[in-house]
Amino acid sequence: MNNKKSILITGASGFIGSCLVEKAIEKGYQTFAVIRKNSNKQYLQNPAVNFVEFDFNNAPSLDKALQDFKAQFGKIDYIIHAAGVTKSINKQDFYNGNYHSTKNLVEALERNGVLPDKFVLVSSLAAFGCGETDEPITKHQAQKPLTEYGKSKMQAENYLRSKSNFPFVIVNPTAVYGPRDKDFFFLLKSISQGIEMYINNTKQKLSFVYVQDLVDAIYIAMESPAFNENFIVSDLENYTSKEFNNLVKKHLNAKTLTLVIPAPIAYFFAIITEGIGRITKKTPLLNRERLKEFKAKNWSVDATEIHQLGYKPNYKLDKGLQNAISWYKENGWLK
Repeated sequence: MNNKKSILITGASGFIGSCLVEKAIEKGYQTFAVIRKNSNKQYLQNPAVNFVEFDFNNAPSLDKALQDFKAQFGKIDYIIHAAGVTKSINKQDFYNGNYHSTKNLVEALERNGVLPDKFVLVSSLAAFGCGETDEPITKHQAQKPLTEYGKSKMQAENYLRSKSNFPFVIVNPTAVYGPRDKDFFFLLKSISQGIEMYINNTKQKLSFVYVQDLVDAIYIAMESPAFNENFIVSDLENYTSKEFNNLVKKHLNAKTLTLVIPAPIAYFFAIITEGIGRITKKTPLLNRERLKEFKAKNWSVDATEIHQLGYKPNYKLDKGLQNAISWYKENGWLK
């Protein structure tokens, strides 16, 4: 008889998901990684990983997968739902990948009698939107997302809140960076090539969290007595865009040309990159949706609640960037 607690992690092949899987194994959970048939298992090589295939858009297939799981392994103690769509030119993709996948999974869990002790939704700060004043964003701020991505995450959160007897917590990380991430890599690569870009000004307020700290925060929230709550997660510090770029330049030993691009010009370029993206079928980092976030003045946060649960980040931005840049160099992403 296996006395290990079980954990099922969706989005397991992704940047955050693969780190969640590694931590689950380290913590001694019987670990189930939810993947799709075509998922890349590059970061899921540990033999302790048990693979499960879910199709969130196919109810009969999802039911069968859960019934098979229940017959073989019994109950699921914890679920971390980290699967989702973070970028797309097609707005509906966000709702399919973030709201509908969450709703379909929860309904299937209920239908098949495999409710977990706790369900953790990995959402985003984008579900709150930017700070409307100069004060940091808190969990008590009214949710006014700027983008379809943020709106789809908020819709998933609201769905969970509508479930009176469903045990959940929601984690809202700010900008997540670290080894394996491709979005921040694009910014680092730009600076390594001598280009330092800003939208409108260099004083945008920002917050960050290193991926391993986020993973720790997710497990703290999951294992805590908390239910039906949101937890904003950062490294407990706030920065400006200039401070971020200066730290990157320090660790890359880079000299740059600084470009402050007015929002209307950035919007024009976003239209062009979207057009290229439709041809290449790749979503560009700069698109009209992301531009809404890039030009917002305040993404600083107050992460008091997760700190009160015992969360203490190990990586402030300086140390985290140093680690990430070292990884990118060691793995040939940066020279």
